[in-house]
Amino acid sequence: MTSSPHGILRTGVALAVAALALSACSTGQRPADAAPEAAATTAAVRSAADPSSWTLPMQAYRPTAEQARTLARAEQKLVGRCLQEFGIPWKPAPELPPIGPKNMLDWRYGIHDAEMSAKFGYQVDPAQQARYDEALREADARPRLSDDQQLVLGGTDVPAELLRKVGPEARRGYYEGRRIPEGGCFGRARRTLGGSAQGVSPLVQRLTNESYPASMEDPLVKAVFARWSACMKAKGFAYPAPMAANDDPRFRPRSEGASRAEIDTALADIACRATHRVAEVWHAAEVRIQRASVARNATALAADRRALDASLREAADVLARP
Repeated sequence: MTSSPHGILRTGVALAVAALALSACSTGQRPADAAPEAAATTAAVRSAADPSSWTLPMQAYRPTAEQARTLARAEQKLVGRCLQEFGIPWKPAPELPPIGPKNMLDWRYGIHDAEMSAKFGYQVDPAQQARYDEALREADARPRLSDDQQLVLGGTDVPAELLRKVGPEARRGYYEGRRIPEGGCFGRARRTLGGSAQGVSPLVQRLTNESYPASMEDPLVKAVFARWSACMKAKGFAYPAPMAANDDPRFRPRSEGASRAEIDTALADIACRATHRVAEVWHAAEVRIQRASVARNATALAADRRALDASLREAADVLARP
């Protein structure tokens, strides 16, 4: 497992963009009609044993998991309707089964479930992995659109090698005599919904990404990492910081499962984390950093939240139509 927001799963499998966006959303966010400024100042630890119940200030400006699904379903409906206009049959790929963390906070600061780590070390549940891998194989086996049809789907925002393979009509921006929308059917759907991809603005994504490494530079976090490191050394494990144990290259998915060494390391890791409240200190530091980011970018973030709310209203309207 890993808690990095840029690499939540260490399974060797690349997540589909939409699936990653959904799995990264917290289920413990504020209602859409709550004031984001208030939500941004009340992020708090609800259960020391369950980081998936924690929040961060920037979550006030992101869609909840269910809201993200609503946006995705509306986008898929609009894309399918657009492709029908071109006479192209299309069914969106089914949502991939869950794998790894429950949401973006669950493993953000590392492992915490001793019962799970006693079985799998730092890895995901093999049963989850198997279901996920099978879903990917099924998705890969689905009928594919032709090169020209893929251009209708995504517009010119496709790999250059695809543009070289399409026919002369598609290269001119047409399919079966009809003009391909800018950005293809996906582009048209996103313009209809408004807002940013998956409802997360570039500013919100940037601030969320920046706060994680910044939190590791916080003096209190550095101090608690040092206490964790000393605790691990007393147990016979030499690591300078929690993520160094988590990312140990010896601990990679294996067909035979986690090694005894990996399990012993993970259990010591969790014990030292609990003793020194590593995740709680780390999370508190990131909350402080994000609160400061919210204060510095209050006007832009408020505009982003209004755009997200408008997109959610449009998505609900799209889904309500026949």
